Amino acid sequence: MVEMVVVLVIAGIMLSIALPRFAGMRDRMSLRSAKQEVVAYMMASRAAAIRQSQQSQVHIQNNRVWGTINQPNGTNTSVTQTLRTYRTRDVTLVFNGDATANDSIVYDARGIEAYPRQKRVLVLSLNNLQDTICVSRAGLITRRCTY
Repeated sequence: MVEMVVVLVIAGIMLSIALPRFAGMRDRMSLRSAKQEVVAYMMASRAAAIRQSQQSQVHIQNNRVWGTINQPNGTNTSVTQTLRTYRTRDVTLVFNGDATANDSIVYDARGIEAYPRQKRVLVLSLNNLQDTICVSRAGLITRRCTY
């Protein structure tokens, strides 16, 4: 009986040491997954613009990302479903330094950004972790920003 209590105490101590590492690993994986999803949505909108020879947009608004494409009859059709990063992964999106920014990236029929401004930076945050996605003035998507 004493041996069993000793084993349980040792197992409890080891578990209390390991659990914080598992939480950190879970957060890193969640942030990475959210980043991959956002990049995939951006790439899907860009590819749709090239494939259909029409303008497409990636909309970023209040921790949501979705893509639409302009149709020849003047309507917009969804390219992707709405990705809610905060609801699904607790990840917040900050676009160009503004957490409340409602912005979109417009791709022309060649897959180049139609209205180039400055380099766009999308910061994904979860707890104390951050990662970035950059969109160049030409509309190219990079997974890490170089400042």
